[in-house]
Amino acid sequence: MSNAFRRLIHFDELVPRILRNVGYLVSGTTAVSLIGIMTLVLTARALGPAGLGILALVEAYVRTIDMLFRLQPTQVLIKYGSEALEKDDKGRFERLIKLSILIDLAGGVLAGLIAISVGWLAAPVFGLGPDGFDYILVVALALFVSFRPTGVALLRLFDRFGLLAVSECCLAVMRLAIAAVALAFDLGIWAFIVMLLLHSLADGIVAFALAIRELLRRGYDGVWRASARTACTENTRIFRFLWNSNIYQILRNATQRFDVLALGVMVSPAIVGQYQVAKRSGRAVLRLARTLTQVLFPELAKLWIQGERSRFRRMVRYVTLMIFVSSSAVAIPLAFAVPSLVDAFFGEDFTGAIPMIWVLGGAIVLNVTGLAFNAALLSMGRDRELLHVTILSTALFAVAFVPAVSLWGGVGAMLCQVLFSAVWFLGCLWHLEMRPLPEKSAV
Repeated sequence: MSNAFRRLIHFDELVPRILRNVGYLVSGTTAVSLIGIMTLVLTARALGPAGLGILALVEAYVRTIDMLFRLQPTQVLIKYGSEALEKDDKGRFERLIKLSILIDLAGGVLAGLIAISVGWLAAPVFGLGPDGFDYILVVALALFVSFRPTGVALLRLFDRFGLLAVSECCLAVMRLAIAAVALAFDLGIWAFIVMLLLHSLADGIVAFALAIRELLRRGYDGVWRASARTACTENTRIFRFLWNSNIYQILRNATQRFDVLALGVMVSPAIVGQYQVAKRSGRAVLRLARTLTQVLFPELAKLWIQGERSRFRRMVRYVTLMIFVSSSAVAIPLAFAVPSLVDAFFGEDFTGAIPMIWVLGGAIVLNVTGLAFNAALLSMGRDRELLHVTILSTALFAVAFVPAVSLWGGVGAMLCQVLFSAVWFLGCLWHLEMRPLPEKSAV
């Protein structure tokens, strides 16, 4: 068994490097996930199901507006930046960075203005209470200064995954500290609203500041003088890729954002609070798995650019198999411990979250197993096919959501997550396997 595992790990020279970077991110993400669960426990204890539901709705609203109206350049900068770095074209790389920064700036201003202007209508719809608009206004301020997409893309391109992990750990500790103080002194929901604001501000600035420092250290000092207009003309299909990758991300995340808002319209904030406990608990696991995609996308993009088709195919298949085995090994025993864990950490007011967590577990296994498909299809330039699969999955989710919630409440919403994950997984698998890659690498 050990020899077989050793052969699996060393079947390609890229695997050790990928596993090293995954190790950096998993270490940081494990800490972030554990700290996040601790923060969720403190928040649930402080606010109860209804208060936690209101907090979840405010956060979901602001993040949904941000997701809908901000074109995030992360994937674009990684794809086209990889090409520029491969060709050692410093000028082109700096122009891409300048364009990415401007896209972040425009998107943040647009999302912030819309979130605030529509917030006074949204607050009563979601039952946020008399201070609902004020909650939204405070949290939405962070949207104006978020340059995280550019910062994250640069740190990934420069192989600084450890630095990114440390920064995210520090932000999680800050959020935990605020939650602990708020619970200890019974400060109420406003303390947690301020917590969301401070965390969002730091999240939008820290990664970008670290990336700028890394740029200067490596001699890329011409970003501010670079021409973003030239970047648009010399990178063919860049805006099509930007649009498709963002529409994909919107649809991919719609089931993680719109579900809370839609549930808030249909059920009480208390049920939303229970749903949030289930969802955040599962998201801690999903966050761990997504670290692999962060590492894998730049590596697959380079393999595709270099014409290494066979290595590309093997990498996707081995990674998918490894994720499925490891995620199943974790999910099955954990399912038996869920009732005891919920009772011990969140209390009896949140026992309604137990069946939701069980159902969500099935969606998570499907979700994480297919994570490599996302990076693979984007690297191949099949962003359009990825978009089509995601449109279909999201449409089925939307059609099923209202009747499922009407019949089974929060559990019905989780069943829709399973439906989305299954359709998306099978659709991506079809595009990868039914349209096989050339066996020979391009020269």
